Amino acid sequence: MKKNLLRIIAAIITIIFSILTTVEGSKVLLGVSVQDYTVFTPLLIYNVIIGIVGLFVGAAIWVNHKKVIASIKIVLIMHSAVFVIVIALYFLSNEVAMHSVQAMTVRVLVWLVIFILVWKSNKSEIHNKNNVEQISKGYSDEK
Repeated sequence: MKKNLLRIIAAIITIIFSILTTVEGSKVLLGVSVQDYTVFTPLLIYNVIIGIVGLFVGAAIWVNHKKVIASIKIVLIMHSAVFVIVIALYFLSNEVAMHSVQAMTVRVLVWLVIFILVWKSNKSEIHNKNNVEQISKGYSDEK
């Protein structure tokens, strides 16, 4: 039960966070929302695309797809790489606002939490599976 709860929490966090990222980024890209800070368009496009990818990852977490942990790692690594680039651009130029640095910090931390939740969910699933196999092996040895 605990493993399912962790997985469901991770899926809900992923889907909600991805929807928010996609909607907010799209509003800025389409000019519906105007920001009072410098908007770095390549970062904005990246965020909208990765927000859409996040929806698929959230769905994969929900159905407990066996390769979902690899997808989460890829998104986390991509966010971490972009985070480093954003920090460099912030300190080396005026192209990136502090808001972008803060937003990427949040993204990296949220995806790290998602990774930990799914990893713990999978870890407990493997532990439970091994226990069942050991019990059934012991039972078959007694016959």
